[in-house]
Amino acid sequence: MPGSRRRAPTEAAANPQTSDAGGRAARADKYELYHLAVQAPDDEVAFLQRVYRERRNRAPRHLREDFSGTALVATEWVRQGKSYSAEAYDIDPEVFAWARRHHVAELGATAKRLELCLNDVRTPSLRPPDVRCAENFSYFLITRRTEMLDYFIGAHRDLAAGGVFVLDAWGGDRATDPCEESRKLPGGVTYVWQQRCFEPATSEMSCSIHFRFRDGSALEKAFDYTWRFWFLPELRDLLFDAGFASVDTYFEEYDEKGDGTGLFSMGPGPVDASYIAYLVAAK
Repeated sequence: MPGSRRRAPTEAAANPQTSDAGGRAARADKYELYHLAVQAPDDEVAFLQRVYRERRNRAPRHLREDFSGTALVATEWVRQGKSYSAEAYDIDPEVFAWARRHHVAELGATAKRLELCLNDVRTPSLRPPDVRCAENFSYFLITRRTEMLDYFIGAHRDLAAGGVFVLDAWGGDRATDPCEESRKLPGGVTYVWQQRCFEPATSEMSCSIHFRFRDGSALEKAFDYTWRFWFLPELRDLLFDAGFASVDTYFEEYDEKGDGTGLFSMGPGPVDASYIAYLVAAK
């Protein structure tokens, strides 16, 4: 995957399989490493704020984060001020236990504006959100068209008046090719994204995240995924079928070296081997 923010989903269906060879890997926290490697919560919150303001000319206040994992985006959202609240949905009790020990504990009194909901993402919100998001390609865990349409219909119905539903995605003519890409992280850790196989008849894809350390130890398959690769035209059609009035696509911008900048703009997509995009569906 291209760009400065390589990301992958965090819900329980990702089937984390942690292994190590002692050393630093034995002491590592895979969720901390995941945050460091693939998430940029301040940028993500800024983007969610921006796309809502572009359409409604006012600030969104209530966020719902689906497939939230440790609820990092929802945590960043409530830090914005007293008028901001959030709900985070995931089916994995382990990631929410981690979130309570770390994010919630750090929030202090602000934690009362963050709800961790141990429920399926098709569960209605406690309060209609202004912005609802499913990021890190997490919704790729839904593999059947009928189930994806049902999820999108529920998201449309659930939004507050004028609400927006934001998904990230990736594509490109080599996006599904088997590959292994690595990137150095601070502290002598190497993040590895591996795409093992792709079945064109079903779009089933298997991927993994590994973390490898200077001392030779490793967390192999720290996060392991089997999902359906959803292409942008499929997703756009499903969102319109679900009742959304508009669906806009934002593509990542690239610098003169061809590296992703982490900035996204609406317009024609790049003809590229692989790209990152956002779909913004407005009610």
